[in-house]
Amino acid sequence: MYGGAAGKAVYRHDGVYAVIDVETTGFSPERGDRVIEIAIARVDASGRILDEYATLLNPQGRDTGPVFVHGISNEAVRDAPVFADVAGDILARLDGAVVVAHNASFEERFLAAEFARAGVEAPQFPALCTLWLAQRTFDTPNHKLATLARHAGIPLVDAHAALGDVRAVAALLPQMLARHGAPICYGCAPAAGGHLVRWPTGLVRPRTRAVAMRKGTDGWMASLVARLPLSGAEVMEPDAAAYLDALSVVLEDGKIIGDEAKSLARLAGVAGFGAAQVAALNERFLEGMREAALEDEVLTAAELRDLNATAKVLGVPDYFDDLQPTDAAAVAVPVMAAGRSTTVAVQQPPAVRTAAKRRCGHCREIGHYRPTCPQAVGV
Repeated sequence: MYGGAAGKAVYRHDGVYAVIDVETTGFSPERGDRVIEIAIARVDASGRILDEYATLLNPQGRDTGPVFVHGISNEAVRDAPVFADVAGDILARLDGAVVVAHNASFEERFLAAEFARAGVEAPQFPALCTLWLAQRTFDTPNHKLATLARHAGIPLVDAHAALGDVRAVAALLPQMLARHGAPICYGCAPAAGGHLVRWPTGLVRPRTRAVAMRKGTDGWMASLVARLPLSGAEVMEPDAAAYLDALSVVLEDGKIIGDEAKSLARLAGVAGFGAAQVAALNERFLEGMREAALEDEVLTAAELRDLNATAKVLGVPDYFDDLQPTDAAAVAVPVMAAGRSTTVAVQQPPAVRTAAKRRCGHCREIGHYRPTCPQAVGV
């Protein structure tokens, strides 16, 4: 990679950035240390995240090293993909981008070693080191990522998890660029298109993880979803069934506790799910509850309370806001009784009851559910 403002600077960038972070078994790829987790976020200059990718990696016999730092055990990476199998997925996310990392020389050395070991001839990429940029734009006691994030008011709740560090750098990047002001030039233009398509993508499913989960005010499920990459592997039915079965058991008492959330996170990680896949499966579970409640075309107030309580636990408290108890579908009809005008409640026919209408959990339109929603293609 070529660093920003170094060497023969000939290229100015106005496209996307690929923010990258790795967790490793140690500090020296020359002595055999390996990458055991990688995360990449494609972002624009405003820091808006366009895509995220994250996976644990099997170091092929190497001990994972300081678990107390990165939280990655040998057990966690035992069945994870090896770097060679995801090299194409990594290169695809660097397509047309300036690579950004905090202390970029560290990432560069490890990626160069991993690509070489995999037999992948990776092209040159322009690179921007946010440690270098922070030293020129932030007056802080030091320029560690945690210090910068705290100074800028950016949450760093899962430091030393690759995805958490990537998100912090992505949030800091626009502030740093704005403070720097002057354009940053690079020694080469980004590699794109034909330079990268030779390496296949999607050979294996990623192994994701949700770390540093907290119940907080939004609940365990919201924390789980927030700590997964935006998207992950396509949902396969056996994995979906395993997750939904586990979710059904967990919700028998109407709540999720910490150990249960971690168990669900492990299932999601093994399947390679991201936030979008877990959210879609949660909605599938809720739609199953909707179907069961409306099977007799009657929705009682108690049934609606149960639906809303479960939706809240799953982090979508307004999911059933299109429903009302069947009793509420009654209309007032004026009648004459004992010479006086009064009204009585008359039930509307089932066909027009709000409770009996099929609504999409994604767009809320009537007539389909999320799996066939035209607005949720690819989710």
